[in-house]
Formats: sequence, C-alpha cells, structure tokens
Amino acid sequence: MVAGGGNQTQEFGTVQYGAKIGQNTDYRVFSKYLDEDHQPGLNAPDGGDGWHALRAGFRSDSQLSVSDDLTFTGDVYSAREGDITNSIQSVASPTLQETFAATNLDGGYLQADWNHRYAGGSDSTLQVSFDRYRRNDVLRETRNTLNIDFEDHFSWGGHQDIVWGLGYRFSSSTTDGDLSFSLNPPDLDTQLFSGFVQDEFALIPTRLSLTAGMKVEHNYYTGFGVMPTARLAWTPHEHQMVWAAVSRALETPSSTDTAENLTLSGFVPPVGPPVLVRIVGNPAFQNERHTAYEFGYRTQLLKRLSLDLATYYNSGHQLPTTEPEASFIETDPPPVHLVLPLQNENAMYGETHGVEIFASWKATDRWTITPGYTYEGIHLHVDPGSQDTQSVPAAEGSSPRQWARVDSHLTVVHSLAWDASANFVGRLASGAVPSYTRVDTQLTWRRGEHVSVSIVGQNLVRDEHLEFSSTADEGPSNVVKRSAYAKLTWIFTRP
Repeated sequence: MVAGGGNQTQEFGTVQYGAKIGQNTDYRVFSKYLDEDHQPGLNAPDGGDGWHALRAGFRSDSQLSVSDDLTFTGDVYSAREGDITNSIQSVASPTLQETFAATNLDGGYLQADWNHRYAGGSDSTLQVSFDRYRRNDVLRETRNTLNIDFEDHFSWGGHQDIVWGLGYRFSSSTTDGDLSFSLNPPDLDTQLFSGFVQDEFALIPTRLSLTAGMKVEHNYYTGFGVMPTARLAWTPHEHQMVWAAVSRALETPSSTDTAENLTLSGFVPPVGPPVLVRIVGNPAFQNERHTAYEFGYRTQLLKRLSLDLATYYNSGHQLPTTEPEASFIETDPPPVHLVLPLQNENAMYGETHGVEIFASWKATDRWTITPGYTYEGIHLHVDPGSQDTQSVPAAEGSSPRQWARVDSHLTVVHSLAWDASANFVGRLASGAVPSYTRVDTQLTWRRGEHVSVSIVGQNLVRDEHLEFSSTADEGPSNVVKRSAYAKLTWIFTRP
C-alpha cells in the first residue's frame, strides 16, 4: 500500500495484492488514484490544468512447463483533465476565445506474452495485445488497436547472436471534431506491417563486436520503409569501452499530418465574407528521414569514479513545414466564408549535434554523486521556394542548448536516506522562456523491509517558474510552482 498527498500532488495512493494459484501461477491486482491540482497561470491565478485519474489492473505469471511461460496483464482507467485553450467558436465572429475544457478519458488494455525456451539457449516470444481509449475533447476520439508481435532469438556458430521478428498492428479510430479542429476523413482504419533482423557478431571475442540490423515497415500513409543500423563496440580494457554507430530512421506521418483541419485565427473584413486561417493536412505528406551518427566512450577512471561520454550528429530531411495554398470558399458551417489554407509539407532540412557527459562518483561508502551535462545545437533550413518563415525558428528554439544535473544520494544512517538533485535548463528562444534551476529533495525513513515514510520537496529554488510558452491557439502559458508531499509505503505479508 502507498498513500500520500501535498499541495500540488494533492492525493495519491496505490493498493496492491499478490498471491499464488496452485504451484505454477503467481498473480497480483492493483488500484491507483492520483489527484493533481492546477498549476498557476502566467497571467492568471489558475491555469485550469488540474486532473485526476483512477486505474485498476492485474498481472498473472504461469509456468506451463519447464520451457514455456505465459503472462497476462491488463488494466482499465478513467480520468478527467482540465485545459484552457484559445479557439474559434463561430464563423460569424471568428476571433479566438479563451475556453476551459474538462476532458473525460477512459480506456484499458489486455496483453498476453508467451515465451518458449529451446535447447541451446535460444528462445522465442509471442505477444498479443488490445488497447482501447476514448477522449471527449474537441476531437471526441475513440481508438481501438490490436498488436501482434513475434520475436525469435538464437546463437549461430559460437560467434553470432541473432534476433529476428515480425509485427502487425491494426488501428481503428472514429472522431467528431468541430470548427476549431477536425480530421478529414473523420474515421480511419490503418494497418502497419513490420519485420526486423539483427546479428551481433564477435569479431574478436570479448574485445570487438559488430552489430548490424535492419527493420522494414509498410504503413498506411507512405508504404514501404527500410531502416538499417550498424554498431561497432571495442573493449580495449575491462574498464574501458569505445563504440560507434550509424542508423537511419523514418518518422511516418500521423493522422494530423495528413488529415487535420486546424483553424488558427479569423477576421471579418470591411467588405466580403468572414475569413478563416487554417492549417490543413496533406494526404501526400512524406516520411521524415533521419540519419544518426554516434560515438561514445565509457571508462572506470578510479575505483570510485566512472565516466560516460557520447557525441552525436543527426541529419534530417523532409521535415515538416506549413506552406500557403490557394484560398477557397466554404459554405459549411454557415455563413459562407473564405479559407486561407496553410498546408502541411516536407520542405525543411537540417542537422542537430551535441555531446552528453555523465559521471558517477562514490565519494564515501554512504554518499554517491552523479553529475551530468548535455549540449545540443540545432541548425535548420527550408527548401528553395518554401514560404514558411515560422517553422525554422520554432523548431530551433523549442529545445534548450544546455542542460546540467547533479544527483546526490546519502545514507545518513542505516534507516534514513537523503536524495537531492539540482537541474539547470537553458533558455528557450522560442517563446522567450528564460533559463531556470530546479532543486528537488527527498528524505526517506525505513522501518525494516515493510514500512517507509518519505518527505519530498520539488522546485525549491523559486515559488514559480516558466518552463515553456504556449502558442496563441493553445491558450495561456502556465508556470510550475513549488510543491511538497508526504508518502507512506506499507507492505503486508501473510505468514
């Protein structure tokens, strides 16, 4: 059992029970509840984004034979979340209006996993799952998804470790949008077929290995796509490892990329019909193509000090933009109005590069310090002929260039532990969000193996700080406030 509450996370709790059925089956059932208060608005006392959720589920693990295991998992949930958005409610008066929306959502899933072990250490896994969710927000979407995945693993020749698999996904969605946001078509069934193979080859046993693989997908929107990858790992010493990798990834379009109708703004001119400015989907929207190059080094510098260094360079093509298209007259919904469309296109390209450094220092037998630092540069451009002036600065400015973190874990006495972290996040150029430093801390007292009590403080540096800036159609920006909560964990066991 877990229970607690505070000023931001007002109430939360978990009740879980586990036991055995016969000699070969273990099971557990659980229920969770969470109630989050609204964050303050940047220019208002209430950001309107509070939410609460109730979830219940189960898991069973059965040993069918010495070679076969079967696992069933599932859960159901119901939640209600708040949001304040700016949207257009009427063609006759096409101005952005601030509205509070309380969205109800519910759903659940069932999943079965069968694992079979063969002689010689190879094994195979079959996973079948079904997921369903509903949201009564502006789109009022219901989606059902069936997944079937098979994976087989075996060794070959003493130096090769091979994994291959096949996958299938069927997803069916229905929507019922309005003037501010809708999909065309509103209902859609899609299928995704996939297959992969990966071979890890020991070029020099325990010293040098090469991993090569490929994934092939066929999706509803763009058809076939091939994603190869290769990774080389060298271990010159038992306390050192150097690795390099190159891979190609495809980001397939979504239903919003291909079918959205998002009304951004509108106005009534002195002469003529009302005018709406709208982002429209593009049925010919293509895959975003990314090629990633990575290099890393890991070493144990001292008995108590380890270091991880990674660098990367990513090249991206066919990235999303919005391009103006020819205007057209629309009669539904009335009155008759003029639409100025901005269509989703793939007219941006560019690169990202960065470095990540992490260390772990065991200062004493009771005290561990883990610092980390990340730098990322983003450089994007639009194709010749593109008229999009917003996507490049928005994408380049949506991620901080620098991020740093220090985590500390101190065992004060045998039953008392103190965890603390300081997290620095650089400024966001998009939306002019300033940099900030966040400090969190947690004090945990344990009574044996069954009872623990924690006192947690979050965002302790400032009472409120801004982490992102919303666009005009998304509504007002909210800030993150200082918060604290207490948590009790109590484990009951039967004799």
